[in-house]
Amino acid sequence: MTETDAKRMLLIEQAKKLFNGQPAIVQTDIPGFSASMRTAPTVNQHCFYQPMVILVLQGKKNVVFGTEKMTYQEGQFAIASVDIPTIGSIIEASPEKPFLTLILELDSYVISQLLSEGAYPQFETARRGSGVADADEALTDAFLRLLSLTGQPERQKVMAPMIIKEIHYLLLTSPLGGILCSVNTKGSQNNQIANAIAWLKNNFRESLNMEDLAQRFNMAASSFYRHFNKVTSLSPLQYQKQLRLHEARRLMISENISAENAAYEVGYESASQFNREYKRMFGMPPKTNINQIKQI
Repeated sequence: MTETDAKRMLLIEQAKKLFNGQPAIVQTDIPGFSASMRTAPTVNQHCFYQPMVILVLQGKKNVVFGTEKMTYQEGQFAIASVDIPTIGSIIEASPEKPFLTLILELDSYVISQLLSEGAYPQFETARRGSGVADADEALTDAFLRLLSLTGQPERQKVMAPMIIKEIHYLLLTSPLGGILCSVNTKGSQNNQIANAIAWLKNNFRESLNMEDLAQRFNMAASSFYRHFNKVTSLSPLQYQKQLRLHEARRLMISENISAENAAYEVGYESASQFNREYKRMFGMPPKTNINQIKQI
């Protein structure tokens, strides 16, 4: 057994203590640091990944980031550098060997600070805003030290920010470092796309005009469209549609409003179009889907 494997086994032992034997997503007492455990396979779960790193301790999962298919499994880590719609299916999980991950939200301020403090390997422009690679001993050890701080508030105050910064540094110098560098380097095309994504998140209800949106971020429409697709693997219109559908779903679940009202609330002018697009994305009509979720 390698040192990396040994530390991953220690991480598994420590992480399982967070769940009391029940599958869940658990937010630790360290802000932005959580853990997830599933004891059975899942199929086509839709969500938006925020900028984050996911360290996989056990199991295997297939994920579609936008339209790009990836698989990550034990001993690997995945990065999302921008908000990306995903469809995930856990393919290896059981009560004896659950699918187990640690998740740390990425901090663009910490990344920018690190980029300003020193030289990093030069990377070609990242093709995507997401990726998967093997976790080395240094990254595994840093997560182990961060997890060991849970339940120790006094130590957290001093040590957690240092370890979190260390993890960001290790990610920047990893094989996936280019993904983070390209998105967080001010003025780069990928950074402009990240700014456009942030704008779309706050304005997804508005009608989308490609020329106006590209001009807002000082890019030609054709260049903007091409780079947006490179980072997210979606067109701006597809991205906006997914934002609308996810928000409508949230409204129907958390605020108990009707599908028709949710459609108009998120910017649709036609309830029938909303129903068609919702069924195409989630596999069933809105009312059926929401009723199924509420029964779980």
